Amino acid sequence: MNTPFPDPARSRAVLIGVADYEKLPDLPAVTNNVSKLRELLMDGDLWGLPEEHCIALSGEDVASAQEVMQTLHTAAEQAKDALLVYFAGHGLSPLKFGLHLALPGGDSERLYNALDFNHIRHTLMEVCTARQRLVILDCCYGGRAFADHLGAPNEELADLAGIKGTYLLTAASATARALAPKGEEFTAFTGEIIKALDQGIPDGPDLLDTDSFFRHVRRELIAKGRPEPQQRADHFGHRIVLAHNRWDQAVSPEAAAYAQALGAAVRPALDERGGPHRDLSEALALPPAQVKRYLKGGRIAPKQVLDALADFIRSYGSPLPAEDLARLHALRRAAQRASKDTDTQLLYWREEADRLKTELDDLAQELDGSALRAERDRLLRQLGHARQYVRDTAGELADERENVRLLRREVDVLRRQVRRLLAPESTAETGESAAGDSTVSAKAPVRVADEVRAEGDGPAVALDTVPDAPPAPAAPHDATAPPPSARGAGCVLVAVLSAAVPLYLLIGVFVSLVTVDLKPSGGRQPTVAGDTYIWDVAGRVESEFAADGGAPTDRLQGSLRLEVGRECEGNPVEAEWEIAIDGHRFKNGTAKVEKPGAGTEIATDFPYGPTVHEVTLSVGSTGAAGTCDTFGLVWEGPGLSKSYDVFYAF
Repeated sequence: MNTPFPDPARSRAVLIGVADYEKLPDLPAVTNNVSKLRELLMDGDLWGLPEEHCIALSGEDVASAQEVMQTLHTAAEQAKDALLVYFAGHGLSPLKFGLHLALPGGDSERLYNALDFNHIRHTLMEVCTARQRLVILDCCYGGRAFADHLGAPNEELADLAGIKGTYLLTAASATARALAPKGEEFTAFTGEIIKALDQGIPDGPDLLDTDSFFRHVRRELIAKGRPEPQQRADHFGHRIVLAHNRWDQAVSPEAAAYAQALGAAVRPALDERGGPHRDLSEALALPPAQVKRYLKGGRIAPKQVLDALADFIRSYGSPLPAEDLARLHALRRAAQRASKDTDTQLLYWREEADRLKTELDDLAQELDGSALRAERDRLLRQLGHARQYVRDTAGELADERENVRLLRREVDVLRRQVRRLLAPESTAETGESAAGDSTVSAKAPVRVADEVRAEGDGPAVALDTVPDAPPAPAAPHDATAPPPSARGAGCVLVAVLSAAVPLYLLIGVFVSLVTVDLKPSGGRQPTVAGDTYIWDVAGRVESEFAADGGAPTDRLQGSLRLEVGRECEGNPVEAEWEIAIDGHRFKNGTAKVEKPGAGTEIATDFPYGPTVHEVTLSVGSTGAAGTCDTFGLVWEGPGLSKSYDVFYAF
């Protein structure tokens, strides 16, 4: 990612060129270097430096090293955004003294008439606070600027010659000479720099950074057999923006359509003020020539430029309709995608990736909301089932409590009847009447049911007796009648049987109330809500259950329900179900639900026979055409119980 384009008002450039020497060969092309570079750097299409911010030192201005360093020191103090230092001339490389930049009176024996690069490095490190610092050296042995301060040859430091946050570009390595071909207007190295700035870099980015600039210049020099330039960068120095790229790519049909629509959209605002192109350039913070290229299709205006144009049009009272702005963005994306420029295509794909990510996030939120609603509906259904189950269970428990209360009352009545039946025989065994007649006082029998009915209103009443009737006369003694002891034994037997039968019935009722829970033991585990098991089924489900206890059981109980969710809108659910007990198929069938929100009950209350140990439940879609294969499955109250047979004990 490139650094922001340097602000010309807060930037400075110092161009140092030495063409005439007293002891060294003259370099007349250097004068052209400095003059042309200054012209290009002040060009609004490239950088647009104000004249007073772009200082050129040549001729008498470079006679003294002290004066040159003073000018550089002042520019370094003033630069807040970017500082560019350029030198063209002879480079000196004494073995022990590092790189020196020769001034007119300097040579290898007169280093005091040369600029010590260590002094330049110190100024950039300690004085300059600009966030972007660039140094371009078009001289022999420029690579020595990468060596340490002791001047050890070819030892390049990782901190870019000690200049933190700076980009350093040299015409030659530490041991090579730069080239100034005779008869050419510029030196070899600076000539390629000027050509790249003046004509642009084909297929290059809209904003030329130091890395793309270096790769182009290096490729051109190597192709011509000239010295290979060197570069070092620190703290994203290879991404520092140098200038706008003047090269206009071939206008594609997509770019032409975009530029035409862009011009049509901005023209009313321009015509209203008599064509305020300068106002438009200032609003976009771009050189006027760059704006013209956007409007002609030579360059594809990116998203931020289009948005700025929309703001500019709105500021003149004629805002773009939303559909027109959307159409312009669609044309822009098509032009960027069809562009041959890699950076322009990259802008399209980055925006497309962001758009797709936003759509995915929105879709995920919708799915989450739908899933939450479905889960809420499912839980509400489960809650409704649970409430109904609680109501049903409470009613059943109330009925059973009433039955137990009535049975207990009947047992108490039977006990009292047994005591009454046994009382006459006990009296006969302990003593006979004084007359010697073994008679038993006659007493009318009392029906158990009648006494039970009277129990709730007070003491028991023998309903078959008449209290006011006189006692019957004693019957004459019959020699053939059974003795009193035999009659007493018969009464005892009747009483015992009368008490045993209700007790047996009571025990049977309690035995039938004993249930054994079924607990999941294998297969797919259900969701458990109290004594209800729930599955969300997609296709088929099979679960195994084991009896939770060792009590004898011979009956399967519970209610199985098939439910359809909203995802099956318009399609019924048809499912096959099967229940196996201890590995043997017990019951099976087919169930069908026609519409979402509905369900169907499958009774699972069946007698089996032998004691049940394991139950396997399998339910799956039939796969019939036009049916949905996802559904909900609810098994309420699954368990095992013991059937009670009245004749079982006999």
